[in-house]
Order: sequence, then C-alpha cells, then structure tokens
Amino acid sequence: MLKPTFIAVTCLALAPTLSSHAVGSDELSANTKWVLTADFKAANASPLLKFITEQINAEKRKQAEAKVAAIQAMFGVDLLNDIDYLVLAGTGSAEKGGVAYVYGSYDRQRLSTILAGADNYSSVQHEGTAVHGWLDKNDNRQKYLAFAKSGLVLLSDQQQVVKDALDVLGGRKPCLTSGSPLSQAFQRSPENIISLYASGLSSIVGEEPKAAMLKQAQGLALRIRASGEDALSADLAVTADTAETAQQVQQALLGIQALTLLRAAEAPESAALAGQAKITLDGKAVGVTLSLPKSLIEKTIRSYQSRESVAEQ
Repeated sequence: MLKPTFIAVTCLALAPTLSSHAVGSDELSANTKWVLTADFKAANASPLLKFITEQINAEKRKQAEAKVAAIQAMFGVDLLNDIDYLVLAGTGSAEKGGVAYVYGSYDRQRLSTILAGADNYSSVQHEGTAVHGWLDKNDNRQKYLAFAKSGLVLLSDQQQVVKDALDVLGGRKPCLTSGSPLSQAFQRSPENIISLYASGLSSIVGEEPKAAMLKQAQGLALRIRASGEDALSADLAVTADTAETAQQVQQALLGIQALTLLRAAEAPESAALAGQAKITLDGKAVGVTLSLPKSLIEKTIRSYQSRESVAEQ
C-alpha cells in the first residue's frame, strides 16, 4: 500500500516557487472509487493549524523539525512550503492502495538524479514518458514515479497503476466525469483542508472488521475545514441504498459514540471529541457534524500529553 511517509519523503525533492495548479476530476480514471485530497496551501495559511502545530510537545516538534531540516539540506527544499496539493485515488479496495498525484513545481533533473542512485533502480518508457522504479527501504517494496506533466508527479507502489494514470492524462483511457459525486472532492476553498469521497464502499473497505458498517453504504463524503482561527470542523455524510439501512448505520454510529463516552475515564480525549459530534438521519442519508473550538483542541492536546508523560515515567 502507498504509505504517507513514502509520499512525504519523495515530495521533499520538489523544488520551490509553487503556483496554484488547477486540479480536476478529468485527471482521474473513470474507474476511480475513492479520492482523498489534502490542500497544503490552505493548511499552511491556516492560523488554527499553525496553533495546533505549536502545541505539539516541544521535544517531539524539535525532532520532527530536525528531520525536515536534514532532508531540506540534502534536497534544497522546504516540505512545508514546496507542495501545493496532494490527491490520493484508487480504483479498488483501500488495502490495495492507489496512486498519488503531487502538484507543485519541481526540478525534474535533480529528482531523476536522486532516483537513479537508489537501490534496484529501473526506468521504462510508457507512451513517451519514463516510469522510474526503486526499492523503498522503509517497507522493502518497489516504488514507481513518473513526471506526468509540468507541475504534476505521479507516485505509486504499482507500476501498472502509474501507467494507467498516464493513459488517462494522455486521453488514452476514459476519465472521471464532472458529474461524478467524486468530483466534489476537488472543490477548493481557503477553509477546506482535507476531503475524502468514495462510492461503492462494499468493494473498498474489504474485510476490515472495524469498517464492516460501511459495507452497507453506497457513498461517503468527508470534509475537514479550518473555520477561521477559532474552530476545526468536520462534516461526514454517508448515503445508504435504503432508508432502513441508513437507520442501521445511524444506530451503529450512535452506539460507537455512546461507548466512547462511557470510556471517558480511561480515554478522556476521545470522549471529549465524541461529545461534540451530532449524528442525524434524513431518509437514506446519515450525517455527522463535528465542531471543535480552539479551547477544546488545546485542552485535549494538553490532556493527552500529560497522560503520555506519566506513562513514560
């Protein structure tokens, strides 16, 4: 599976001077089942997310900053400012992973040189575009990258997935239509940080026991927003095939919420978040809204760090 750590490290080879790239559903396969987007530009501009970052344990933050600085010294780039937009998309189950579309401006020659020196490096041509491969020592699996076009790099742990994505971009295979519900994932705004849209969830969640409830859903839409400087908000909508199924999903969510609240003594942070959630039912649609004020976020972080500190002693 394509891991976030692999994506982040590879993205560090992107060079500075970013521009806002147009991102649309027409760049994804018509067979796409799920889409996860992360707006780095919006996140970096958010005062609230900056505040949350500053609340992280000083020692851990220092360690993370040291790692970023070390890679920056090697590649000459800044992870926090050199990526504009990230899209993860898949045509099958989440366990099988998918392809990452990394939008930004980059030094193609520098990145190619770095990859050429990696273990088990290979390069094959696909319709005039080189698909680079190398061994990722983090999970001992082969990874693949292609410079799809100016401002876009494709990443995956499956070579054929990269080739399929190139075929869609080249017009050789059909793309996702603008009328698809998944296209809503690409609606950018200063507040939208993360979006997750999926359809046909039974084929996506696989055999994961914790996601059994989602097998009954036709579609899912999640948006996480930084509402100014005062709150972090999330809106989840789950669409079922029948009203009866939707009611079952709602009851399952209410049950999870109740259990989380009952465990407040042993997991106060989770209980505090669960207490803010509102679960509603409207026909075939189940909605979950969550608004976390800045004060609660700070309190939750402090509580977690305090408990973690005690556990480490």
